[in-house]
Amino acid sequence: MPHWTLRPLVALLVFAIPAATAAHGGKLDAHGCHADRRRGDYHCHRGPFAAQRFASQSEMLHAVAAERSADRPPSCVLSSAVQIRTIARVVDGDTLVLDNAERVRLIGVDTPETVHPRRPVEYFAEQASAFTKRMASGKTVLLEFDQANAAVGHKDKYGRTLAYVYLPDGVLLNRAIILQGYGHVYSRLPFRYLEDFRAAERDAREHGRGLWANLADGK
Repeated sequence: MPHWTLRPLVALLVFAIPAATAAHGGKLDAHGCHADRRRGDYHCHRGPFAAQRFASQSEMLHAVAAERSADRPPSCVLSSAVQIRTIARVVDGDTLVLDNAERVRLIGVDTPETVHPRRPVEYFAEQASAFTKRMASGKTVLLEFDQANAAVGHKDKYGRTLAYVYLPDGVLLNRAIILQGYGHVYSRLPFRYLEDFRAAERDAREHGRGLWANLADGK
């Protein structure tokens, strides 16, 4: 099973819709945990972390990530390489702005340009931008970094943060853009999901989604 399919399991621990109510009034998520304002912590009543307490959801996420990463090579460990953030604005199909004005460039995907200073708006750029806005604007997301970019501080040459972005429903936005035909694989720089993203692009081409619709029609 590709690594990316495991990430939604991590994301769901943070974003799950409250499923029950604790005896003292706090709502439990699908894994039996909740934030307790009275005690000032985040703790669990059911599930794999029953009876455990954490300072915050982020601390719990790190514990979950470490557990799920126990059988992976060091380059895949997530516990020190994730953040929970909110998307304040979408610049275009592959670039986002966080709630602290930090710009994020989605790893492994390239969409047509809408805001390039020296180029006109490219074919299907507006549709790609609209898709990413619809999927991510205003949402609290999980950012994950790739060890391949550690040497450059997880930044591209424009100073944007390089990241994978998981949506509240666990969908990996980078891959979804490619799978739905709103962008293609950006392979100039290495990243660990390269082959899986290439498979997603082949699927989009074969089914004539988005950018590839004309190919499917034989035009």
